[in-house]
Amino acid sequence: MKTVYLKVNETKPDIRKKTLSLVKWLQKAGVTVLLDASSAKLLGRKTSKIQRSAIDLYIAFGGDGTLLSLVRQAGPTDVPFVGINAGRLGFLADIKLEKMRQALAKIIKGRYDIDNRMALESEVEVYGGKIKKLRSLNDIVVSGIRGRLITLDVHVNEEYLNTYRADGIIISTPTGSTAYSLSAGGPIVNPKLSGIIITPVCPHTMSNRPIILPPDSILKVFVSGKGQKEVKIIADGQVECLMGNRNMLVVQKAIKPVKLISPGRNSFYGILREKLNWR
Repeated sequence: MKTVYLKVNETKPDIRKKTLSLVKWLQKAGVTVLLDASSAKLLGRKTSKIQRSAIDLYIAFGGDGTLLSLVRQAGPTDVPFVGINAGRLGFLADIKLEKMRQALAKIIKGRYDIDNRMALESEVEVYGGKIKKLRSLNDIVVSGIRGRLITLDVHVNEEYLNTYRADGIIISTPTGSTAYSLSAGGPIVNPKLSGIIITPVCPHTMSNRPIILPPDSILKVFVSGKGQKEVKIIADGQVECLMGNRNMLVVQKAIKPVKLISPGRNSFYGILREKLNWR
């Protein structure tokens, strides 16, 4: 590893001091550190000129949200990502602060494993007939505006699946199964698997249950029902747009997976037990 790209969550406590220490340590180890605009501002430095072909590693310093944002910022890439947790335990940013240097030292020396995580690519018809493309590692959420109940028709590979009357639906990857989908009653799916999960949010009909579809499924979502003019489409809880009732959302597996680095023996089940307080 010769060049890393660093993105920092500047809202974390005492993060500037911790980031300066990390940057100095990486530079001492012979690694060139590139900073995104907000991270450079935090450290009082100039924004780095980014040559993406030179980047060997993306580092998210903050939490799961920081890593999700960095994945979206980087776009489809074969370069791996690693997350350092500067707050609460995360499923994605699972390197603890006190083990940061030890873990990064292994990574710099090439001692790590890579988890290929399935991502989603979505296309939304927005106003004016324009197509907005979204990429997400966790999920795509379709929800009402101002908390209103909505009605959605879902088709899978051109076959009608179901009409959901609910607060919304969550379309997630196995990685995203432990995020919003889990809180809405969705299944926990090992991230080493591939599949697309549909989880209704507060469905009006109790027979509407989560379903796991094959990874090659192509989903088409339409707004139905009278009086519904538009719904919100939200990618990874961070990027949103509006879709009208005459438009369509298409969701499918991304061509390129997201490569997450595991520098040691971090166990999904161990994180799960700790995160969910299992005994």
